[in-house]
Amino acid sequence: MSSGNGGEDASEEIKRLRDENLYLKAEIENLKKLMLREVEIARRDTTSKMLLNMLSIYEEVERAYISMINNSDKDQVLEGLGILVKELKRLLGELGVTFLETIGKRFDPFLHEAVGYVERDDVENGIIVAEISRGYEYAGRVLKPPRVIVAKRKEGSEQSQAPAQT
Repeated sequence: MSSGNGGEDASEEIKRLRDENLYLKAEIENLKKLMLREVEIARRDTTSKMLLNMLSIYEEVERAYISMINNSDKDQVLEGLGILVKELKRLLGELGVTFLETIGKRFDPFLHEAVGYVERDDVENGIIVAEISRGYEYAGRVLKPPRVIVAKRKEGSEQSQAPAQT
């Protein structure tokens, strides 16, 4: 009498656990779908904001271009381009982009891309003396390394023998 009832209880418990397991699996799938949907919405919103900023910049560039075609006042065009550069810098700053400072800094292959060397006696070995293109950082990481020219001492010069100081 008790053995038959215990088997039914175990069978019901197994069925209940299976149903609960199926429910939890479905709940996890629903949460995954919801999360993917939320990520896609956030991505779309971020892209929309960036596109709006890019469109306003495009319009300013187009205005300057048309103004130059129409041979308008050169000073006006330069002023407009100056405003455009400031606006771009502001927008990049809002997005968390920072400009890497290079001139006078020690060359670091993890931060900079050396595109050339120049012999100089007035500057220590390994010091950046010119910037070919700007570098940018985002979220603590180099987004685009600056392309730089690095000083090196002339062979046989007094300080070329001395170790570089940091």
